[in-house]
Parts: sequence; structure tokens; C-alpha cells
Amino acid sequence: MERAQFREAELLLLKYAKLVGSETVSVQDLFFRVLSEDIVAAENVPHFDRSPYDGYAFRSQDTGGAKDGKTVTLKVIDNIRAGQTSKKKVESGSAVRLMTGAPLPEGADAICRYEDTDFTDETVTIKNEYSPGQNVIRAGESIKKGALLVKKGVRADAAIAGIVSSLGLTDIPVYKRPKAALISTGEEVVDIDVKPPVGMIRNSNRYSLFAALCSIGFDPFFAGHAKDDTKEIADMILSAGEKSDIIVSTGGVSAGDFDLVPDAMKEAGYEIFIKGVEIKPGMACAYGVKEGKLMLALSGNPASSLTNLQCICLPALKKIAGLSDFEHRMIKMELKNGIYKGGKGTRFIRGIFSVEDGKAFFDPPKEQGNVMMGSAASCNAYVCVPEGRSPIEPGETAEGFLL
Repeated sequence: MERAQFREAELLLLKYAKLVGSETVSVQDLFFRVLSEDIVAAENVPHFDRSPYDGYAFRSQDTGGAKDGKTVTLKVIDNIRAGQTSKKKVESGSAVRLMTGAPLPEGADAICRYEDTDFTDETVTIKNEYSPGQNVIRAGESIKKGALLVKKGVRADAAIAGIVSSLGLTDIPVYKRPKAALISTGEEVVDIDVKPPVGMIRNSNRYSLFAALCSIGFDPFFAGHAKDDTKEIADMILSAGEKSDIIVSTGGVSAGDFDLVPDAMKEAGYEIFIKGVEIKPGMACAYGVKEGKLMLALSGNPASSLTNLQCICLPALKKIAGLSDFEHRMIKMELKNGIYKGGKGTRFIRGIFSVEDGKAFFDPPKEQGNVMMGSAASCNAYVCVPEGRSPIEPGETAEGFLL
């Protein structure tokens, strides 16, 4: 397909996006991994009734006379802390002193705080009436057995690590980190430790796209830098495809004499289903598939390649990583500064999203273009400017999404 619209390209990429399988990891290695199975509680947490604070446990019916200035004095028969259990049963006229987290003793059904009593080593004086279950943390109050706690397709955070460890789960099923091969092309590109002669540039794409793929949950690696030679590029694609789940290349996808990547993709056996997307920046690209694996051939211009990856390819990449919430969540934002660039197709403007007094704002940098990477620093959102929509004045709203 020649030159797709951005939404059309996004949907086609999603069609070809495939999961790469699952594995198990320890809780210690769970952070940022995507769950491949639902987490269902196999037990209650806590699994016993316990005290929420330091105090006394007793039978609630023994406090029936504690009101209107009258008190009830009970005999203290035991003293337990968290992690201990009392071997004594609470009967009429008795109480057990206990610390925060300690199990509710047999026979007791209510708890009061130290500061609500008068006490000695042998007795405790209760000043109020208590009802059955008052101030008792019941078994399952935090997590109930059988409850669906986390759905698959969610990326694990600190809270999820706490949940699975509280359930005693040691090996957690997660989706594998997809391996992404990065290929650079173009004889005008040198590595970052080389001072480029006039007419040449440093290979910033290799590192910006590496970081972008890591942030999604991929395991990227650099597969090599090919010269402007169709066979060399094709051989590198074939080699990279054997070691990866997806290939991302930069350079060689425009219409010049040395833009050889689409031909190399075909020579390597890839079916190109999109060549070019009606967006700016990032129009030059080619997306192909071979045996269920995608190749994303992006522009050599730094801002163009990153914009294409984040705006068009990101939903498909999230889906490949196993995330269930993979599509862009579009929101309306009020512009702090105007947007005056338009043109054919959709223009993506990166900027800084913020919330002030309950309102969503978008602050676009003053200078943006296909090769202007300086303005990308600290940006956390894009707005989409449809064809014919610009200019958009300060104070007007535009639709976009967060990164």
C-alpha cells in the first residue's frame, strides 16, 4: 500500500502485531514485566483475625455495663505480640493484652486501644461498651480468597509485587521481552564517539530508538550498520531476523538514489504492506512482515524516526509486549502556545503535558521539524493536528495523547 493515513497505518500494524510467548520470573524480577495470566487470590490475606493496634482483646458481652461513667475491670491472662498466638482462651471476666498485628485470641470478639483504658500488669479497666467484631481486622479483609486481583496484560509495579508476595507466589507468569534488532543504514552516519566530518552525522537514532524500545518493555540490540548497498542491507536484515522478534531500521526509505531499504526488505523476503504515512514529521517509512514478524523501516532523520515510532508504531509495539492497554488514549488539552504548522496529512506536535487547577494543558516548543531533536527533551505528549486544522491559537484545545 502506498502512503497510508496515520490511523489506517496504526490499525494495519496492530493487525500484524503478535505476542512472543511467556515465561516465569521471580517476584524480585517482576517489576516492569507484563503479566501473562490473571492473578487470582488462592487464600485470604490476612489468613487470621488480628488486631489493628496495641490494646486488649476480650468478650464484647463483658463490656455491657461500661457506660454513663461506669467501667468494667477484666483480668489480664496473657500478653502477646505480632507473630505469637495465645495458648489461653478468653472467658468471662478476662482479657489478653496484644500488640499490633497479633492474632485475636480464642474466645475474644472485640479489641480496644491501650489509650482508651486504665490498666495495670494484672488488670484492664474498660470505659465503653463494645460490639462483636469491633476493632478486629478479619481474615481476608485485605485480600479475599478467589478475588481477581490483577488482569493479564498489566505491567507490574511495586503494588503488584506486594500483592503476589503477600499471597506467597514465587514464580509469576509474564510475557517474554520481545527482542528488537536495530539496524542503521547510510554512509553519511558515524558512531557517537567519532567527530563527524562535514557532511556526516552521528548515529543518534541508534540510541534514541534503543531507549524508546526499552521504555515499552522490549529487549533491543544493535544488529549493525549497513552501507548503501541493497545486498548488504538485505543480508543484515536476514541475519537480524533470525535473532529477533522485530526489526527496526533507520535511513534509506525516501525516494532518493540511495534509499535502498524497501528493495532490501523485499530481497530478504518481507512483504511491504505500507510505504509512507501521511504524517509530518515521519512520513518516510516502510512497514513489512515476514513469517509473522514485523520490520519497521523508519526515516534517517532523528525527529522523524522517533515521531513515527511513538505516534504510529507505539500501539503495535505495546501489543507485541503483551500490554492489554495498547491503544493511544486521546485527551483534549488546552494549548499554552499556538500551533501554526499545518500542511498535507496529520502533523504531530510534541510538547509538555501538565494539569493546572484541574485542567489539562499542552505546551508545544517554539521550534519543531524533521531533524530538530533539541525540542524533544522533557516532552511527554503529542497533539495531532489534522489536515486543515492549523493554526490553533493559544487557549484553544487540541486532541492528543501522553507517552
